[in-house]
Amino acid sequence: MPTILQRQLNNLPNTPGIYEFFNAKQKLLYVGKAKNLRSRVHSYFQPGAELSPAKKIMARQVHHLTTTEVANETEALLLERTLIKQHQPPFNIDLRDDKSWLYIAIDYNQDYPTVEFVRRPTPSKKVKLFGPYVAASSIRQLFPFFKKTLGLKTCSLPANKPCFQASLGRCLGHNLGPGSKRRYHQQLKYFEQLMKGDVSNVTATLSKEMQQAAKSKDYERAARIRDQLRALRRLQEKQSVVSTRRESFDVYGLAQSGNAAAIVRLPIRRGVLLESDGFLLEHTKGLSNIEILAEFFEQYASQATNLVKKVYLPIKLKTAPVSKLSFRVAERGTKRRLVNLANKSAQNHLEQSVASWQRKEVRAREGLKQLKTIFNLPAVPKRIEGFDISNIQGKEAVGSMVVLTNGLPDSKHYRKFKIQAPAKPNDVRMLAEMLVRRFTKNTDWPKPDLIILDGGAAQLSTVKKALSEFKINLPLTALAKREELIYLPNKKEPLKLPSDSAALLLLESLRDEAHRFGITYYRSRHRKKTVKSAWDELPGVGPVFKKKLKAAYGSIRTLRQANEQELTKIVGQVRATAIKNYLS
Repeated sequence: MPTILQRQLNNLPNTPGIYEFFNAKQKLLYVGKAKNLRSRVHSYFQPGAELSPAKKIMARQVHHLTTTEVANETEALLLERTLIKQHQPPFNIDLRDDKSWLYIAIDYNQDYPTVEFVRRPTPSKKVKLFGPYVAASSIRQLFPFFKKTLGLKTCSLPANKPCFQASLGRCLGHNLGPGSKRRYHQQLKYFEQLMKGDVSNVTATLSKEMQQAAKSKDYERAARIRDQLRALRRLQEKQSVVSTRRESFDVYGLAQSGNAAAIVRLPIRRGVLLESDGFLLEHTKGLSNIEILAEFFEQYASQATNLVKKVYLPIKLKTAPVSKLSFRVAERGTKRRLVNLANKSAQNHLEQSVASWQRKEVRAREGLKQLKTIFNLPAVPKRIEGFDISNIQGKEAVGSMVVLTNGLPDSKHYRKFKIQAPAKPNDVRMLAEMLVRRFTKNTDWPKPDLIILDGGAAQLSTVKKALSEFKINLPLTALAKREELIYLPNKKEPLKLPSDSAALLLLESLRDEAHRFGITYYRSRHRKKTVKSAWDELPGVGPVFKKKLKAAYGSIRTLRQANEQELTKIVGQVRATAIKNYLS
């Protein structure tokens, strides 16, 4: 054991925290969390320690470690997930694509809450989340049904300005008269129950409401509820009943092959099988099924909102990875059949995913070979960098750099640039600025074997000239959007490859990814500036009152829905009236 590691082990605290293992070359090997850092870290290096083959290999490579103490285990879990996603250590299981998972959010900060799809939601006490939905297409297809049936509000218009759908009676999320707020919140309650799979309770309640409406001769309302009931019963007919006991539980299946694994979740709610979810995990080679399941639950349970306490698995875990869940082994009967179904689904999911990866790798290898020939490179390019500029008339201009490693996207190396050039629109100069900054200020980043610019001859010549001033000479090309022409240095005529060329498809994918990444960053900056401007333009509101209003309402949208009496308590009558008039 290295001396530095022995010294660090002797000085570990007995507190919750995060530990990071590094090898002698400063490469991060593994990130873990612990209730007790001293006890957990020592367990890797005890004689006769029960470690999986992968963890034994890792432990032999550890040269030194770092620790971060935190207040509690929850904070440790959040920090662990952040570090794993940021650095992707080779001995950590990576739950793929969890950044892109879809959630449904109900914003109860508003009197008439908006229901909308969100990704990477920010936790809030007044925002109710449902999800994540791994198969986003399924929930997107189902959501319009709920929206139409329950009259959910999905627009950002203020409550006192009914939208066109509200005028037709299709949206109840606006102030439409006495009792409208109560009625809309009742619809939201039904929606929450439906999102939890409780269709039967909602239909029973609506049946009673319909009878009461008919009894009181409110025939219009009774007819509307009747239509809702018909729609919900059609939905019930499509669901699979797997248990007559109307119980709720989750069933998980697992399949593993090589360095990847798949897990499938079958959610059963009140005896009905809902839409299943499939998950992919990487870096699982050498890990047992028990370890894979334990790490999966630690990651997934911290992000999921739709779990129930009872969980049935194909195998028994050594310890419960999540205290709020009750883990059981399904040994016989319906639950065993469901576990077998989940295992089979996981195997299919894994086989399809591996086949897809292999196809991508084959296409990437062929494309890289062609690029080597086209650009007369000494070897097949391992690292390719793509650059793009995003702006509208020069405002809020941003640059994006994306990376392909061995022909596949390598998002941990993506970078964003806030363009510092003068505001006068000039995409060519902005692109040159970004490239110069990338290679002169970030010398510790790996050098690319090939650089792809979004543009044509002007972009290529300007960037080449700018880099040559700093004696930077790297293979460089530009790809024009319309004709998909490839511009090469020292060649007058651009190159046009066949549309099915593997090299062209690789370049197009890199160019498009750089554009997507840049547009996402641009929209984020533009949105922040717009919000900032809206607060700054409120009449009679200086820094002090702006701070108070932000603390009270959080967003301009919520502020717009505040009544004047509430505002008066914060900013006084004159300012409150002015703000309401300005926002109306």
